[in-house]
Amino acid sequence: MPWQWWVGPDSADGVADALVEHGAERIGTIPVMAVALDRVAEVTGPPELKVETVQGAEALTEWARTYGPSFAMGPELAHDIVRIEAARGDAPRMVRLTARLEGKAVGTALMNDAHGVAGIYVVTTPEGYRRRGIGAVLTVAALAAGQQRGLHIGTLQASTLGEPVYTRLGFERVAEYQLFKPPVS
Repeated sequence: MPWQWWVGPDSADGVADALVEHGAERIGTIPVMAVALDRVAEVTGPPELKVETVQGAEALTEWARTYGPSFAMGPELAHDIVRIEAARGDAPRMVRLTARLEGKAVGTALMNDAHGVAGIYVVTTPEGYRRRGIGAVLTVAALAAGQQRGLHIGTLQASTLGEPVYTRLGFERVAEYQLFKPPVS
């Protein structure tokens, strides 16, 4: 069983009730946000910030190791994360981005071109680099990658920290997922 269930507008009727009936605990919600790609606000980050497309095994390894801590994945999982990322069958639909300050990786983002939408994922900035506009710059760069592919809408699921940033970029809430924790067996 997954460590967390997401139940949203695309879920079958009755899933949330069935989860609760079987002992799952509702632990919160996460907003789904969308923006028209021709209406994304302009942003600036640190002048020395560089955003690069991830290419090659070494860059993929660095990208995965950069985002891992933001998802509570310890260094002991780094090898497995890289292996899984490298084996993804949907890689041709993706653009992975790394932000750098003075050569150091300080943020990540991913654009997944699926169903005619630029899905934005893995927008992370390590704690010591937050509140500098790095996540916003990465998000805009990921959306631009979608627009370059002819897409017109970008979507994402926002964390509590990210939602105000995405709102400033022009995103609006369009739905939400309910989050459930499976019962302890």
